[in-house]
Amino acid sequence: MQMETTPQTPPRSKEYWNNHARSFPRFEEGEDNYEAGVMRMIRDNGVDFRGASVLDVGCGSGMYTIRIAREAARVTALDVSDVMLDILREDAETLGLHNIDYVRADWMDYDRDETFDVVFCSMTPAIMSEESRLKLLRHARGKTVFMGFAGLMKSDVMTGLYAHYGVTPRMFVNGTDMRNWLDEKGIPYVACPVEGTWTVENSLEKLTDSCTTFLSQYGVTADQDHLRRHLAQFEEKPGVFVERTEYKIDLLIWDKAA
Repeated sequence: MQMETTPQTPPRSKEYWNNHARSFPRFEEGEDNYEAGVMRMIRDNGVDFRGASVLDVGCGSGMYTIRIAREAARVTALDVSDVMLDILREDAETLGLHNIDYVRADWMDYDRDETFDVVFCSMTPAIMSEESRLKLLRHARGKTVFMGFAGLMKSDVMTGLYAHYGVTPRMFVNGTDMRNWLDEKGIPYVACPVEGTWTVENSLEKLTDSCTTFLSQYGVTADQDHLRRHLAQFEEKPGVFVERTEYKIDLLIWDKAA
C-alpha cells in the first residue's frame, strides 16, 4: 500500500543539494542501465542531440549531461549545487569531454539571454512555478525534454524511517503538474510514461548519509544507532546494502511554442 502523502515543494537550497551530492548517483557507463534506456526513448521521439546546443537545467551530478555531451556541440550544465557540478566536471574531464559549460545558479537567477536547440530537464525541483515554466519556454528554440514524477516515489528503506519519525513524505507531482500546465497553454507534447523500480546498491556509510539527508528536509535529526539497526535488514551481501524505490515518471517532449 502506498503511503499517504501530501503535495509540497521539494527542497531547493544549495546546502541541501550539496549534502545530498555525497550519496547521489553519478554517471555510469553502459547501454543497459536506466539512463541509457531513457535516452533511447527520447531519441525515438524525435530529439536529436547531434551537433546541438543544449541547456541542462538542474543537471545534478551529470548522469544525463555526459551522455548528451558525447553527441552535442555544446552543453550548458546548470545546477544550484557547486558540489554536484564538481562531480560532473571530474567525470567529464576523466572522459575527455571539454564541451560543457558549468553554471552554478538557481534557475530563476540564471540571467543569460541565449536560446538552445534542446532544453533538457530531468527530475529538477527548480521548475515548479508559472514563472519558472515560462522561463523554460523562453530559452528553447527547438525541443524541450522534461521529466518529472507522477505521484509515486516510494523507497523501501525510507518507508520505515518515515513511520518511525511520524513523517508524512512529500508527494512529487512535478511531471503531472507540467502536463496540466502544457494542456492549459495549448502546447502539444508527446507523453511517455515511465515506471518501475530503481535498485541501488550502496555501502552502509553512503546509505546512512543519504537517509540522514532525506530526513533532514523534514526537520528530523536521525538517531544514528536506530538508523544503522534499521538499515541492517537491507544488507543483501557483506557490505552491500540495497534500496529499492518504486517510481512513476512523466517524460514529456514538445517543440518550441508558436
